[in-house]
Order: sequence, then structure tokens, then C-alpha cells
Amino acid sequence: MPSTDTITGRAMTSRGRQTRQRIVEAASDLMVERGVATVSLDDVGRVTSTSKSQMYHYFSSKDGLVDAVVLCVRDRILAFQGDLLVTVASVDDLQAWADAIVASQRQAPSWAGCPLGTLASELISETGAGRPDIGEAFDSWQLLLQVVLDRLRDSGRLRADADPERLAMATLAALQGGLLMSKAVQDETPLVVALDAAIAHLHTFAGA
Repeated sequence: MPSTDTITGRAMTSRGRQTRQRIVEAASDLMVERGVATVSLDDVGRVTSTSKSQMYHYFSSKDGLVDAVVLCVRDRILAFQGDLLVTVASVDDLQAWADAIVASQRQAPSWAGCPLGTLASELISETGAGRPDIGEAFDSWQLLLQVVLDRLRDSGRLRADADPERLAMATLAALQGGLLMSKAVQDETPLVVALDAAIAHLHTFAGA
């Protein structure tokens, strides 16, 4: 049964959705690796063996593709983070979350940093493509952390005076800074130190 593309408003079949998703996934990889400005629709078309007419069927412009890429990167991050955070039942459990983030960076060919942060560095000064969705993506990521900290406060694992919203923002900011510095120096130390500091700060609010 056809569905509607939320970005273009066009009706799509199941096959059309699969084709569009394949294009967006490939474009996400290219833009995170090479930079948004350097990747063209032709580049994505070559990688996905998609004709120019097909590309323009799904995306009326590069800006439309960039919008879809930001949402794709957001969804990848939220899925990864959600899987890590769903079992957190204490502040101590967040160490496993931190270790998994460091491990995921080690598995990459080089220290790649945060895909969302990489896109944000290019797009945040723009008034068009991707800009509103970058902010929403960070808000969604922060909310994932906040929900966990709300749960810990409700269960008494965080003190009643803890502010989950501010703590989540501080934790995400530390993570982003650590990822950026580790990418710059191609070494895990800044990320490890930043996450250790964030968790140590959370421990100051730990309950019984």
C-alpha cells in the first residue's frame, strides 16, 4: 500500500520507500565521511547506481536530501543510544554506556567523532537545509538521557533535588566535547576523560 514521504509529500510504494531509504543511507555515510558541501547528488547516484531522474523523483534538490540525511543520522544515534540506556538502573550502570561509546569509536578506521556533531558543524550556520532538524536531533538525544535520569530519581537512585534535564544536558555536552577532541587528536583520551567527569558529576547526586 502506498505511503506518503514526510519530506516531499509524494505517495510511495513499498519498493519506492526501500529505494529512497537506500539512497538516504548511502548519502548519510558519504556526507558524514566527506562533508556535506563536497557530496553532490551525482556522487550519491553513482554510489547507489541511481539515475539522475530517480534522484530527482525522491529529492527535488540537494537540500531535500540533506534534510533526510540529518533525520537518518538522528535515527541511527537514537537507536544505538536507546539500546545502551534501556537497562540502566543506577548511576554505576552508566559506565557500561560510556564504555560502549568508546568501543564504538575504537571500531572505526579512525576516530570519527559524532556523526551528528559533524553535520552540525557544517549546517548550523545555514538558514536552510538540515538546520532545524539538527537542533531537534540533539533535543531528542538529550531527552533519552533525561528519561533515564528521571527514572533513577523516581526510584531513589538519584537524590530528589537532582535536575534530570540539566544533568542530561551536561552529560551530552561532555560527550560531544570529548568526541570532538578525540577526533581532532585521533586518540581516545579526551573522550574517556570527558565521560569519566560526567559520570563522576552524576555520582554526586546519587541516592541510596
